[in-house]
Parts: sequence; structure tokens; C-alpha cells
Amino acid sequence: MSSACDDPRMDDLVARAHALLEENQYLTLATADASGRPWSTTVWYTAWQRSRSSTRLAVELVWLSRPEALHSRNLTQRPEVGISIFNSAQPAGTGDGLQFAAHAELVPSALLDDAAAAFSAASVAAGGGTWTRAQVEEPSVPRLYIARIRSAFLLGNATRVEVPLA
Repeated sequence: MSSACDDPRMDDLVARAHALLEENQYLTLATADASGRPWSTTVWYTAWQRSRSSTRLAVELVWLSRPEALHSRNLTQRPEVGISIFNSAQPAGTGDGLQFAAHAELVPSALLDDAAAAFSAASVAAGGGTWTRAQVEEPSVPRLYIARIRSAFLLGNATRVEVPLA
């Protein structure tokens, strides 16, 4: 019996997931506070792809936020998040999208140089400004956050298919 990763369709699924990550600039982040009260927010993000595989998705999502924002405060209490990425201009019933379950937190100091460089490159490519470690490191506000993907799903044609992770 072959695993899902041996399925030739996985190349197509992973390629479509990469395309959706590159085609879109905003994600919807679902958080909850310590008591479980939900909150969602939309943030501009970059997909930080540390390696690019045709058979597995190897990505972390990075965004800029203020630590006092409700979703950021929620992350300090409950780092488990749900994330959706989709193009909301797609016709009804035809759209592709991604859903993720992830662990989110402030970017750790050891990764801050690389994460700031990745975020800055994406920001400049999208017409925004540059970002440096000094601009996103404590005590500066805003700060960089990272979502480490635990599971990923590709949505389309009324289906939901799990995308293999690296």
C-alpha cells in the first residue's frame, strides 16, 4: 500500500498550495482567549518557504502585528490558531483556498534576522517598505509573528484535501 505522499497528485496539490500562497497577500487568523472566546482578524503575510519541495509543503507564515492587538494577546494565552487563505473575488462555488492548523508566536530572537529579511523582501515586492530586525524587535512596535503549520488543507471543487508537510 502506497502512502499519500507517493501519489502523483501530491505534486499537483503542493504546486497549487504554493501558487495560492504566492497569489494572495492576506490571511484570516482565528485565535481564542484563555476562556475559549474566539476572535478572527485579517493580516498581511508572507509565506516564508525555507525549502521548496514538489511533494511536501514546507512553509511558515509571518506577519506584522502590535502586541496589544486582541489576536496577539490571545496568542500569548493560547498559541493554537486556525488560518484561511483565499481570494475573496473568486466566483461563488469555484474558488480555491487553503486552511491551516498552526502554532503561532512572536518570531524567536534566533530567527528574527532571517524572518525580518523575508518579510522585508515580500513587503518591498508588494509595494511596501523595508523592514529590519531593529524595527520589529522588542521594544519596537509592531513585532513579527510566525505560524508554524501543523496541518494544511487545499480547498477547491467542493473538496478538502490534506496537503503533506515537510
